Order: sequence, then structure tokens, then C-alpha cells
Amino acid sequence: MGRAHRVRLRYEGGPSVAVAGPATGRTYRFSGRERVQLVDPRDAPGMARGGMFRVIGVVETTGL
Repeated sequence: MGRAHRVRLRYEGGPSVAVAGPATGRTYRFSGRERVQLVDPRDAPGMARGGMFRVIGVVETTGL
């Protein structure tokens, strides 16, 4: 996966949360209304490991 890809992560928790990506330091914000976010592929494995997030796919972002 390269820079043109993003991982779709689904937030499995309840209240809103802001999480810093473990590899990039980027802040991702999730809530009950915005449960799915596109995440840098370098951050996704570390975020999914904790159980609050689930990987639901990969998106190619070229041209977006």
C-alpha cells in the first residue's frame, strides 16, 4: 500500500473520541455519527490492535 491508499476504519465505541495515529501523529475524530474514517495505512494496524476499531476495507485515493 502506498500514499494513494487509505484504510477504512470503523469505530466500535460509543462516545466521541479523538485518537492520534501511532505512526503519523495525525488526529482522527470518531463519533456515533462519524464511525468510519479513512486512515493512513501506517496508523491503521496500531489503531485496530486495541479493539476500539475494525478495518473494513482499503480505498485508493488517487484522483480524489
